[in-house]
Amino acid sequence: MFGTATVNDLHLLHNTLDSLQTRTSDIVHSLTDQVTYVKKLDTMARFNANVIANLSTIAKDTVAQSHKRFQETARDVVWLNYILHGRSELFTAIRQLEFSLLQLIQQVGDLISAVQSVLQGKLPLRLINPTTSLNILRNVSMNLPEEYELVAGTRTSTTSIVV
Repeated sequence: MFGTATVNDLHLLHNTLDSLQTRTSDIVHSLTDQVTYVKKLDTMARFNANVIANLSTIAKDTVAQSHKRFQETARDVVWLNYILHGRSELFTAIRQLEFSLLQLIQQVGDLISAVQSVLQGKLPLRLINPTTSLNILRNVSMNLPEEYELVAGTRTSTTSIVV
């Protein structure tokens, strides 16, 4: 079981140990690089976590300010709508008053024309509505002597009164 070792065997053993020692130093160097990499990764992760926390705080503040500005803008829009609605109602009332005033001016003009016609001894048709005019014509035709008659008939379908 115990044998003798030759120089070749020792030389082979020595080469193997040198190769193992080289590999061991490579492994130690690789492990040192990995530990350094892990430490750098941990430092960068902490830094990134702080950056993310700061950015989220900034984003939260920006959203809060945006929401506040949105509420102020919404309030201003509601107030503007209220003012515009009030002004549109006022504008509508003014337009209705203008129209009523125009109608009044036209009716006063018609009344002045009718009074002038009455002063001249004429009966203005605008002063009397068509139904009343027709009734007057019927009464006049009833009081006419038999040999006289109106040029226009006294029935509604045959009578046409031009205004």
